[in-house]
Amino acid sequence: DNLGGKIPLIALTATATPKVQLDIQKNLHMDDASVFKTSFNRTNLYYEVRAKRNTKKQLIQYVQSHKGKAGIIYCLSRKKVEEVAELLRVNDVRALPYHAGLDPHTRMHNQDAFLSEDCDVIVATIAFGMGIDKPDVRFVIHYDAPKSIEGYYQETGRGGRDGLEGNCLMFYSYDDILKLEKFSKDKPVTERDNARQLLLEMTNYSESSVCRRRQLLHYFGEHLDKDCGFCDNCRHPKEKFDGTEHVGLALRAVVQTEARFGLEHMAQVLLGLRNPHIDSYGHDGLPVYGQGKTLSGDVQLWLSVLRQCLLNGFLEKDIDSIGLIHITDKGIDFIENPHRIILTKDHDFEAERQEEEDGEKSQQAAGHDEALFA
Repeated sequence: DNLGGKIPLIALTATATPKVQLDIQKNLHMDDASVFKTSFNRTNLYYEVRAKRNTKKQLIQYVQSHKGKAGIIYCLSRKKVEEVAELLRVNDVRALPYHAGLDPHTRMHNQDAFLSEDCDVIVATIAFGMGIDKPDVRFVIHYDAPKSIEGYYQETGRGGRDGLEGNCLMFYSYDDILKLEKFSKDKPVTERDNARQLLLEMTNYSESSVCRRRQLLHYFGEHLDKDCGFCDNCRHPKEKFDGTEHVGLALRAVVQTEARFGLEHMAQVLLGLRNPHIDSYGHDGLPVYGQGKTLSGDVQLWLSVLRQCLLNGFLEKDIDSIGLIHITDKGIDFIENPHRIILTKDHDFEAERQEEEDGEKSQQAAGHDEALFA
């Protein structure tokens, strides 16, 4: 305001959701500004999420399969950065660490070594990457789950800047999400709630079996008409099911709760669960309360249904209130004129991990039995 009205003003950002874009315009008093956007779609990047088990073994195999190629591995802690860099070095990978705990000379030396190809892999905290423009990074690995989709998108975006294929791999465990939640437990309530919502979006992305590219673009307010065919979920699709009744019921739940709540609340209403909000708002008296049990499924299934309603344009996020959703005209039309829609079941990484552990125990037991009778 103090600059006067005749000075031209431009605001630039690399990654911003529709809400953040509006906040920027509002805070800078640029409500009437022209907005220019380019697509968030990095078509040459392959997105993949794996369960975080036998991670060191998977990591070594993955990096060695890209031997001699440039790559970045992101870890959440300095300690983990050092551990992973050392693990790679003893397995004949030219790797160096990068984090704020290193002295400036070592940090600069390691960065220069990566840029000049004296080292193939840089293992780093998120301190690495800002202002770095190395076009031939062939893979970006998240050893730990990132704190937000924005961070994930920016960090994966450092791969394949030369237009050639780049591979983006994340090792995911819900335990990582719980650890990240603890980091914000002493922060003010609003900040803590915002951090939790960002982590929820990260969890949704990781556990969903819907096209990864569609999910990323949707998060940033961009629509992709069809699956990309170039991510793990497209290459290795999960089980599909007829979700016509599920979608209709989910949309009616949003209407009956007057679009004042988030996905978790909707799922709990549909399954007939109790919580303070359901009790205080009388949602246990709604026609849809508990109706989700007739179609089977748990909270995770209904969260998946609701997320796929968002991706299909039946629901949309409330830009002014983080976490809230409301129904669109397309959603109203679906309620009035339902048509067959196919949905996809989510990944259950914990169940997969348990199955793998049980299988390993069975093999070990069989080995002991064979030894006894040899």
